[in-house]
Amino acid sequence: MAKAAKEDAKPAATPEAPAKGKGGKAAKVVRQRSEIDDIITLVVCICCTIWAFKMIVDLGVASF
Repeated sequence: MAKAAKEDAKPAATPEAPAKGKGGKAAKVVRQRSEIDDIITLVVCICCTIWAFKMIVDLGVASF
């Protein structure tokens, strides 16, 4: 019972308070991704897919 009374007595955290990270430093704010970030990610994914496909085909040819 005393435990519940102590928990009720704690003040609620305000949503306006900045979030604290490790060591008491302010946490980094997550920024929105821009369109150029999405385009770069897409290009990298396409290039990796093409490279992987070429490697698979080359390994298949080398095994014969």
